[in-house]
Amino acid sequence: MTLEELIRQYKSEEYKFFKYRDKDGKDITTHFFFETHTDYLDKYLSFYKDLPNLTEVIVHAADGIFKLTNNGIEFFIRHNHQEVFTDKEGNLRGVPYEVSKLMRDNLIKRMNDILRARTFDEIINIVTECKVRGFGELSIYDTAMRISAHMNIEPDKVYLHAGARKGMEILEGKGYVELGSSKKKYVELKEMPIQIQALKAAETEHLLCSMKEYIEYLDNAK
Repeated sequence: MTLEELIRQYKSEEYKFFKYRDKDGKDITTHFFFETHTDYLDKYLSFYKDLPNLTEVIVHAADGIFKLTNNGIEFFIRHNHQEVFTDKEGNLRGVPYEVSKLMRDNLIKRMNDILRARTFDEIINIVTECKVRGFGELSIYDTAMRISAHMNIEPDKVYLHAGARKGMEILEGKGYVELGSSKKKYVELKEMPIQIQALKAAETEHLLCSMKEYIEYLDNAK
């Protein structure tokens, strides 16, 4: 697979995921379908963009809760990154509500600083400064993205964490980015292959995370 084909697939293929439970743990067993990866990002982040005030944004952002509609039915769900579950090794994953509540309380105390922010870097720095135990770098990025969406601010760098870092490691191993790129906190868009630079930073992060299995099949860079 070429990088051009990967980007074309990202822009055109259907994106979907399955949810067993809603935000309260109630059984919903529902598939959610989106026209493309970008369609998913737009619908997901539009929930925070449309909330009436920053307090509500912070509460939902820290908890990882958002609303999606399927067949005319509205569902409030937790993002997969924050939803609590037990993995195959028996380890508890995700962010318990008692942890996200501490995080949102800290963020509400910084509301004036958030309102003064003009860049994504400023917002993610504030969220990082509010960090509590059990709220990791992925949840920090997600929360900053949700708050930024409400404020019509977009990242101009590709932040690396968890799955996105793994995707970058594969690109690095195949020679598409400089050695050491996957160890950075973030990379500039100009450091990415020219084909990927057609995507926004947030889209690139999502591609690295959601399509890392496809990245494995990329031809080595020439």
